Amino acid sequence: MKKLIMLLFVACLFGCSKELELKPDSTIIVPETIQDFEQLLDNAEVLNTTPGLAQLSADEYFIPSLQAWNSLSNLTQRNAYIWNKDIFQGESKIWDWAAPYAGIFYCNSVLDILELQDIGNNPAKKNIRGWALFARAYSYYSLVSIFAKTYDPATANSDLGLPLKLSSDIKKIVQRSTLQETYDSIISDVLTAADLLKAEVTTDKRNRPSKVAAYALLARVYLSMRIYDQAEIYADKALLLCPELLDYNTLTVLPGRSSFTYNSPETIYFTQQAAKYIETTFSSSVSYGVDSSLIALYGADDLRMPIYFRKNAIGNYGLRPINNVAPNPFTGLATDELYLIKAECLARRKQKEEALLYLNKLLEKRVKTGAFTPVMALDAEDALQIILTERRKSLVWRSVRWTDLKRLNLEGRNIKLERNMGGHIYELQPNSPLYVLPIPNDEVTLSGITQNDR
Repeated sequence: MKKLIMLLFVACLFGCSKELELKPDSTIIVPETIQDFEQLLDNAEVLNTTPGLAQLSADEYFIPSLQAWNSLSNLTQRNAYIWNKDIFQGESKIWDWAAPYAGIFYCNSVLDILELQDIGNNPAKKNIRGWALFARAYSYYSLVSIFAKTYDPATANSDLGLPLKLSSDIKKIVQRSTLQETYDSIISDVLTAADLLKAEVTTDKRNRPSKVAAYALLARVYLSMRIYDQAEIYADKALLLCPELLDYNTLTVLPGRSSFTYNSPETIYFTQQAAKYIETTFSSSVSYGVDSSLIALYGADDLRMPIYFRKNAIGNYGLRPINNVAPNPFTGLATDELYLIKAECLARRKQKEEALLYLNKLLEKRVKTGAFTPVMALDAEDALQIILTERRKSLVWRSVRWTDLKRLNLEGRNIKLERNMGGHIYELQPNSPLYVLPIPNDEVTLSGITQNDR
């Protein structure tokens, strides 16, 4: 099985090359059994690890000095921070593009083999098919959030989406679909997966999807598309099956260690950011600090402050593991996000009191016992602003801030980002084409796909 996994990974990384030829190897095992499929889809390094470019480009952190910026180990990390037009500058085999497509290749290989088998009403094989469809959609959503424009129904049929590779044929060169086609494919895969997957979260294997995870992913996708009625519907479906919140009063702040386990009851589907940009992720690093305006949002009795952050050697705050044991930021699906999606959608429907009810259910679990005061709002718009602020505080480093910035600016909230690097001010204007990151140049050269206009 290890040989099969390595072959699939190599094939996907170079799958767009017309010159790639794979010679048959009689020792390669073709997956056929449930155990084979599970071993393939359980490869968390590929299928449960997400890109970091959205986090590098967002406003949750700062680099404290020009010296620290110059010391970063790769050009991509430096250039993403200042929103350079060419963030790769000759660097190739960019993980943020290659690894999700590797995962998509894994999923397509499983789906193609299952097509040749009569799965009938076999619940185990139906679950495997749902798993592969979900994981394929999850990878495509990670990609579209970085390498395509924000969804706008007025332009989605002409905006460029992604190359939609829906089979394991590595010789087939696929050009970019429209953005509408990309989102249609993602949603179709997740809807089908929801019908096939087991309902419950597997508590000791949260890297595997469930029906709850499918509903939670649909809520996240529809929110990013600004289709708020559908986001609310699927948040409701997920919360009906999995409403549990973790009381942070039960956690212990451990110096140098995470307060969480891999089995946090809030975690619906576990993924983490790749350890490719550790200098702007690990809490002990002095190469970055959590944005001071973000830190200032946490009150004195807010337990998220000591649980999420700790000071580094030069006095800036770094990120502690959240919903994770490893230092990699958690990027998966969890119930706290669902409460925030539900609250936001209610506020947008002018249901102020109901929106605050969901928000306060969450916040009560984040404040010291005896110190919680329910949040109040003047009207629905005030409630919405409060909820959006709580998204920043609760979902910090979850790689949703970049999509939030894109969707909120598209509706006119006019959020401008600034970086001060050695006295030089870099700005990212609302709705700038720089919000769409470039496709790696080696991929464009190999496949001939259209590059993003920056």
